[in-house]
Amino acid sequence: MDASILVVDDEPTFRILAEEALSAEGFEVRSVASLRRAREELERASPDVVILDRRLPDGDGIHWLRELRQQGSSAPVVIVVTAYGDVANAVEALHEGASDYLAKPVQLTDIVVKLRKVLEARGMRDRLALARTSAARPPLVEPGSPAMREAAERLRMVSVSPSTPVLILGPSGVGKQYAAEMLHEMTWASIDPDAPFVEVNCAALPEDLVESELFGHEKGAFTDAKGTRRGLIEMAAGGTLFLDEVTELPLRSQAKLLKFIDGMRFRRLGGQREIEVRLRVVAATNQDVAEAQRAGRFREDLYHRLAVFSVNIPALRDRPEDIAQLATALSRFFASRLKKRIVGFAPSALEALNSYAYPGNVRELRNLVERAVLLCRGPEITRADLAMPSGESAASSPAAFFEMAAQPDGSPPRLEHVERAYVAHVLNHFQGKRMAAAAALGISYPTFLRRLRELGLD
Repeated sequence: MDASILVVDDEPTFRILAEEALSAEGFEVRSVASLRRAREELERASPDVVILDRRLPDGDGIHWLRELRQQGSSAPVVIVVTAYGDVANAVEALHEGASDYLAKPVQLTDIVVKLRKVLEARGMRDRLALARTSAARPPLVEPGSPAMREAAERLRMVSVSPSTPVLILGPSGVGKQYAAEMLHEMTWASIDPDAPFVEVNCAALPEDLVESELFGHEKGAFTDAKGTRRGLIEMAAGGTLFLDEVTELPLRSQAKLLKFIDGMRFRRLGGQREIEVRLRVVAATNQDVAEAQRAGRFREDLYHRLAVFSVNIPALRDRPEDIAQLATALSRFFASRLKKRIVGFAPSALEALNSYAYPGNVRELRNLVERAVLLCRGPEITRADLAMPSGESAASSPAAFFEMAAQPDGSPPRLEHVERAYVAHVLNHFQGKRMAAAAALGISYPTFLRRLRELGLD
C-alpha cells in the first residue's frame, strides 16, 4: 500500500529534495511551509506520516504535535526533523508523541529508513489488535474425510495466486471461516507469516456504517467522524479480507466493493486520495446466490467477480470422518480455557457424537463440546456430559444451567459462564440458526452476533 507523507518544513530546498526522494520510493508526498497550511492539509486528507520541522514561521511544531496527539488512534505518525538536535529537544518531541526524531543535516536515505520503520510498527500494531480478536478461536485441524480433503485440495490450488478472489459456499455453521483461515495459512505461510487475516461479518454491520467500517473515513466525513479512521480493508493490506455473509451487504455497498475488487483502489469516506492495496478477498455465504440475485438482493456482477474460484464446504453429516478429530481439538481448546484436565472422550461419548446428524453442522458440534467440557468432572467426557439434543429437556431448567457452568471446585459459576451455557443451549435448540436464536432471546441480530463474539461462541 502506498503511504501518504506530509512534509512540514519552511526550507524550500529541503521540501523539494524530500518530495523527489520520497516520491521515487513510491510514497505519495505533499509539502507545506507553515503550521497553518499543515492544518489545512490535515483537514483535507489525513496523511499516514507527518515529517515535522520544530521551528516554523507561525509556531512551534511541538505545540502542533500536542494537538495531533489529542486525536488518539486516528492521528498520523510523526517524525520530527529539526536543526535543533540537542537531547532536550529529542526528549520533548518523543514525550509529546513523536515516533522518531532526526537532527539536521540529515541524509534523505535516513528519512526513508525511518519511514519504513514507523510504517512497519503501525502495521504490527494493527496485527496485534487483530490477533487479540482472534485469540479465542480453536486451532485449525487438518481434514480427514474425502469430502473435506477435496475442498482442501481446491484451496491449495488457489493458494498459489494470492490476488484471486475466492467464494466459499456451504450451509450455516459448516466451517466456512475455518476454510478461509486455512486458505490464508496456505497462501501466506511461506511469503509473510505475519500477514493479517481480517474477518468482516457483513450481517453484523449497521447499514449506515458499512462503508465507513470497510473503507475508513476522513475527519468530518459525517457527523460523528471526529478523526480519521482507517478501514478494515486497509488493515487487511498484504493479507486476507474475509467477507462473511457477503450477500447481506446493502446494494450500494456491493457496488463500491465491486469497484474496489476490480482495481484494488479506493477512497476513504469523505476523502480525495485514492489508496491502493494488495490483498486477497475471500467471501462466504450460506444463501442460495441464484435466488438472492433473482430477488434483487445480490448483484450478479459482484457474484461473478467474487466467484472467480469457488469452493463448496460439505455439511458435517457428509463427512463423518471429521467428527472425532474436530471434537477432540475443540475439547482441548475449551479445557485449556477453563483450566480443566481432560484427556479425551469415553467410547460411548464418541459413539454418540458419530451417530448424530448435526443439523447445525460444525457450530453445533462446537456448542455440544463446550457444554460437555463445562459439565465434565473427570478426565474423560462421558455420554452424559454431552447432553445431546435427545435429552435437552433436562438441560432446560435453571438448576441444570447452574450445574453446567459450575467451577471445577464446585464453587458458584461466574455469570458469564452461565450465560455462555444458556446461549449455547439456545443455539443448539435452533440447530445453529442465529436469527431464530436472537429472536427467541429477544435481542437484535447484530447485538446477538456481538454477544456471541464476546462469549467466544462465534
